[in-house]
Amino acid sequence: MLYEFDEADAELSLLPMASRRALDAAGIKLSLASYQTLALDARRELLRLGAAGQVDVSAVRVLLAHAASTAVAVYCEPLELPEALASELGIDAAAWQGFRPLDRYVLDKLQRRGRSERLQRAFAEISRS
Repeated sequence: MLYEFDEADAELSLLPMASRRALDAAGIKLSLASYQTLALDARRELLRLGAAGQVDVSAVRVLLAHAASTAVAVYCEPLELPEALASELGIDAAAWQGFRPLDRYVLDKLQRRGRSERLQRAFAEISRS
């Protein structure tokens, strides 16, 4: 799943949010240069794995077994609506639960990174779908 705000090209040369979710769930950090060395089929598979309702961490690790990467803390997706998101976006718990897991990941990740403009773009796109 690609979002418009990912601004992805046909080669997936930039890391889409769904792919980031797969990496975060597996506790793997790839530099952009390392990501770009992956074959296009591997980039597509990483995207597919990250867009799933639940990330198959084992499949992500197998897929990236030979990629130059760094281990990082595993990201835990919030089940409850984070207070910062509620106040910044004006959403409630019912709306939060109505979003797909990938959508919740994107909103939480962008808010944590302080990417307000990108967060607003993402929220607008997610709200339309």
